[in-house]
Amino acid sequence: MIGTGTGALLASLGLFFAGIPLSLRSRKLSYLACLLGSLALLGTSLEVLAFHPVAPVSWIGPLGTPEGIGLDGLSAFFALVASLVWIATSLFSLAYDTGTSRLLAPTYSLTLGAIALLFLANDAILFLVGWELMTVASYGMILQAPGRPGRTFSAAFIFLAFGEGSTLAIFLALAGLWSVSGTFRFVPLVSTGLVTSGIFLAALVGFGLKMGVAPFHMSEWLPIAHSSAPSNASAVLSATLTLAGTYGLFRILSLLGPSPSWWGAVVLTMGATSALLGALFAAVSEHSKGLPAYSTIENNGLVLVALGVALMARSEGLPVLFAFALYAAFYQALAHAVAKAALFLHAGYIDRTTGTFDLNAIRGRAKEPGSPAFPAFLVAGTSLAAGPPLAGFVSEWMILEALFQSYRFPDPLLRLVGLLAGAAVALAAGLIAAAMVKFLGFGMLWNPRRSAPARMGARALASPILGISAVVAGIGISAPWILAGLGGPAIVFARASVPPPIGGALSIPAGWSIVSGAPFGIISPPGLPLALLFGALVGIGYLWLRGRPRWRRSPPWMAGNPVQVPDESYSAFAFSTGLRLMLRGMFRTREARTTHGPTTWATLQMPGSYDVELEVFDAFKAFYDALERGGLGLSAALKSALMPGRLGQYVAYILVATLIVILYVAIVF
Repeated sequence: MIGTGTGALLASLGLFFAGIPLSLRSRKLSYLACLLGSLALLGTSLEVLAFHPVAPVSWIGPLGTPEGIGLDGLSAFFALVASLVWIATSLFSLAYDTGTSRLLAPTYSLTLGAIALLFLANDAILFLVGWELMTVASYGMILQAPGRPGRTFSAAFIFLAFGEGSTLAIFLALAGLWSVSGTFRFVPLVSTGLVTSGIFLAALVGFGLKMGVAPFHMSEWLPIAHSSAPSNASAVLSATLTLAGTYGLFRILSLLGPSPSWWGAVVLTMGATSALLGALFAAVSEHSKGLPAYSTIENNGLVLVALGVALMARSEGLPVLFAFALYAAFYQALAHAVAKAALFLHAGYIDRTTGTFDLNAIRGRAKEPGSPAFPAFLVAGTSLAAGPPLAGFVSEWMILEALFQSYRFPDPLLRLVGLLAGAAVALAAGLIAAAMVKFLGFGMLWNPRRSAPARMGARALASPILGISAVVAGIGISAPWILAGLGGPAIVFARASVPPPIGGALSIPAGWSIVSGAPFGIISPPGLPLALLFGALVGIGYLWLRGRPRWRRSPPWMAGNPVQVPDESYSAFAFSTGLRLMLRGMFRTREARTTHGPTTWATLQMPGSYDVELEVFDAFKAFYDALERGGLGLSAALKSALMPGRLGQYVAYILVATLIVILYVAIVF
């Protein structure tokens, strides 16, 4: 007999996949089916986190091995986060998908169903099926983007190539699990050793590829693919497809159990590098979808930072730090997914309102009087900039607090890794704040001298953005209660009870504040907004007592040039130029002069017959380009050696290969 929770899971999967045939009749019916499936998955996930796991449904698969679906504390948490995003994106899609492509709705439905399937899978076979379906369906979604077909196909193909590479690495990790446990079911391993380290490395590569973290974002493949897709697809890709990679890594680590310290050090190093690089390139991006895509790299890096500290703390016997960092990792995954979905949906709203994704051209023209998109945009962007009291501030504060405790690691090398990671995360926090100031300033806060013509459906797009942004604000304000409810995923990951980092602080009753004081800092996240509010009240009172203010006006400084209309002289590119020049050692900023006028790069007009362009250098792209050249050179050398065009050598090669196969079969079988 199937229970209520299990029935809801089956219903949610059925609704997601039902969206595919329903799209043939009506796109709206397809998106409504996805909306209902998301609501069913949300309700079941909340039930699991609040009460107990859903009894799995099992059967014997085509390979003769047991398969099944269900939800435990870990998968329920990630399914809950994904369903929150999908509710908003499905509502958004009802008004957004009015283009000529008839394939966006079915590929959208298939993507959601595939991600839900891998969250629910209790065995490696179903997980791989869901993973591969997710990759192929996402490839189809990207192809539905309007605009230049050549660029879209290139972005989708690169995405597919990296997706298949991740599948191969994950297959190796799951094969390693099977070799140790003897089953495809997800069961915790007892033995440790060289095999488990190999499983860890394969999983880190496979799931790291899908998360887009360094060094797996070659040629910025994640920003290119995510920014090229339709906006509802971009939100799904950035917020939940990368979340699927995060879930996979957490799931594999939960099966491997306690790990050596170097695992955590590797994860921490990758995370800190990703956070810094993502923030660097977000700070100099002028694309309203490319900028949040780079921010995805930064935020996924922060998840790895918290996870790395947790793994190191568990290995070094620091249970309090382990619990604090683990909860920070879960909370960061939640905070990023909902805020990033809101930001990508708002990018779609901007495009629908202004007809462009270029921040240099938008300059506030997306503003519509009375539209709820404006406050929603502020909430999402401020959260990703770690502004209190929003979700991004809480998660980043917890991660920095965890890094401050690196001095407790007994190994000096681990302390050094923690110190360097803390510096990288702190720098990334400042850079991403600058990026979000640019995004908010040119996207909405700019006071336009001319407004874009109103477009049909733009107002209908704003309500889902407002809803998901309200979730962002609610997650931040209710952070202590949310952390208290994350015991389920923490128990599954750690295989033991892990108390939430909640305590009394600032005379607030116990259970209302994130723990502060020894061994952590003296200020808790709820305390800083209270202090800021008090400071604001003092400033407001001073202005009120002072009376009517006197304004002083002066002409703006235009770098020594004659004063021009700001709308024509100041751009998103100019906003980032200072960063390009100040951090030229990291960006490898260079000037490229051309006599052909502006090209794809924003330009600075100079006296004379040429322009000056500022370009930034991607070290990872250069590394992979060199690797590609080396691989092609090696292939050419092997081709010359093994295929010289002589018949005798071909015959000898075939005979040797046949002999090796015969010997292998004789020995093994």
